Amino acid sequence: MPVNRSTLPSPLPAQLEHSVRYLFTDVDDTLTWEGRLPAATFNALEQLQKAGVQVIPVTGACAGWCDCIVRTWPVAAVIGENGAFWMQKDSNGHVQRRYMQSQEERTANRARLLEVQEELLAELGFARMTVDQTYRETDIAFDVGQEQNLTSQQRHLLLNLLHQSGVQARLSSIHINAWLGDYDKASTAMAWLEQESVQQGRLIAEQEVAFIGDSGNDVAMFEQFSNTVGVANIQPFLESLSHKPRFITSANGGFGFVELAERILAQPTLLESEACDAGVA
Repeated sequence: MPVNRSTLPSPLPAQLEHSVRYLFTDVDDTLTWEGRLPAATFNALEQLQKAGVQVIPVTGACAGWCDCIVRTWPVAAVIGENGAFWMQKDSNGHVQRRYMQSQEERTANRARLLEVQEELLAELGFARMTVDQTYRETDIAFDVGQEQNLTSQQRHLLLNLLHQSGVQARLSSIHINAWLGDYDKASTAMAWLEQESVQQGRLIAEQEVAFIGDSGNDVAMFEQFSNTVGVANIQPFLESLSHKPRFITSANGGFGFVELAERILAQPTLLESEACDAGVA
């Protein structure tokens, strides 16, 4: 159920109200910090998996990176390229992909997106694609804080021009992702939950689901879910977010994720009565 939250987040409490079984998480600067995945964060992912908590990264990262994550990290699935698809292992350990658009739509949209990028690069010399563009299937990503560090003015100029071109665009801590389509992180997360609900043969209660993120690229998730957390490095973005997280950690990036993981792992098993409440899927 979409949540209208415009107030600043509260500090992450020592104890959560409900047990979490499904944890959606951003990746860059939420699981990672300063370009690396801390060992403590990976260990937290493993501990969550062992406890039966399904962790699902929801990221703007490219398909190639998502394929690596779903094969090698202790996660249930991964939603990539801002909701364009999810990847998940089947019962035989084979990675399956579910796209939000047909192959024909993806091919046509990609051609148009490349035209937009060429037009913008001719106008703005800094409108350069990310180094991982080769490994993207559905979107284009502009480097704003990875190999080059654009000013806030440059970032918002590029973002506005993309919107004027008729494409969806979201600003993260390191990229601007642009795509054509009516999906986003939240809509695909909900589609994944619906599939999970069918497979589990039960309604998934809203309080079983949580999300943690770090930037404007996560606004759709902050709006969609009631149990939301921002890592500490979201602070500079808070005033500009139309929907804010409910809580905020004291530590940055992956270390903030560990804070939330510790709270989740300390919770008792979700009561059966809670699972029968109004659900999200």
